[in-house]
Amino acid sequence: MYIVMNIPEERKLQPIAKEITVVEAKKELEKNRSKRVLLAVGGSFALVLAILGIFIPGIPCTPFALLSAALFAKSSEKLYNWLLGNKILGPRIKNYQRRKGISKSGKIKVIILMGTMVLISSLVIIKVFTIKVIILFAGLVGAIVVWFFVPEGKDYTEDNAEGDS
Repeated sequence: MYIVMNIPEERKLQPIAKEITVVEAKKELEKNRSKRVLLAVGGSFALVLAILGIFIPGIPCTPFALLSAALFAKSSEKLYNWLLGNKILGPRIKNYQRRKGISKSGKIKVIILMGTMVLISSLVIIKVFTIKVIILFAGLVGAIVVWFFVPEGKDYTEDNAEGDS
């Protein structure tokens, strides 16, 4: 069975996707207030998860902070600038914006913290052997991903920021 689509010739020649500039995107968002509100709410939710990730092992902080920054950038310049100015999350976001990734010392700290929490969870808290093995294996995979696949960069300092401009 074939499906026949009657698409006019002039529509067939039009591009499916359209590239737009940042200025055009901002104008489009200014027109659509409800979209901006939804993006700001999503950014706020991602920010709450990022903050929880600072204190609760297993919830990733940086990815949620990056998501929050992206949503705030599209919805509210004020919220976006506030997030970048935050002394805890701001440098993480700025490092990723500059495509610097995580420094080698940062990777070591992440792996040590993750390994500590995995060992405590699997050896002290969890009693079922199969789940212990799964947690240990997941921790090993996480450490391998952080060490080999997460981009490596330099530590962020104000001196580096001046040199990038």
